[in-house]
Amino acid sequence: MDILNYIIDEDKTNYKCYDTLKNVLKTNEEFANIIKKGIREGKITKFSAELWDKIRNQNIRRINSFEDVFMDGANLGYCTVASKQLSYSLNHCFICGGILPILRNTPNCIDGSHTWISSNGKIIDTTLMLIIDEDFSSEIGYKEENRYNPNLDPIYVATKEWTNDITLKTNEGIKR
Repeated sequence: MDILNYIIDEDKTNYKCYDTLKNVLKTNEEFANIIKKGIREGKITKFSAELWDKIRNQNIRRINSFEDVFMDGANLGYCTVASKQLSYSLNHCFICGGILPILRNTPNCIDGSHTWISSNGKIIDTTLMLIIDEDFSSEIGYKEENRYNPNLDPIYVATKEWTNDITLKTNEGIKR
């Protein structure tokens, strides 16, 4: 099984957001085998076309598109920011923090500290660029230390509404 062909859409093969995943798959055979098992069992999937549409359609300050963040690899090392931004496009989600040992000593992650989204029994990981069933997460090594419901914060809710307001979009991008 060629993992990369399964988890990276053909039109996104040059996106730098996959660099950490590619590196860890190449250098850690045990991790690669866990990912293959998860894919075979239907426990791991790539970001869906629907999720990419949500990313593409966000209003985001100071850049043309949230998708540019992934294209340029600016999500890597900034999992908290990328997870929070992506969470604006999701309903009923939590922002989770903890440790993912496989990320230790990767760029911008010396100790394995990590942030991800939990939504509807799935982990959405903006560093690994994978969607993982929560019941499979322990096989990958996720160790959750905290879980935050951002929808309880009125500033988050207001930002979420602005981020998803399609009336702010024009054919040229965001109105300025």
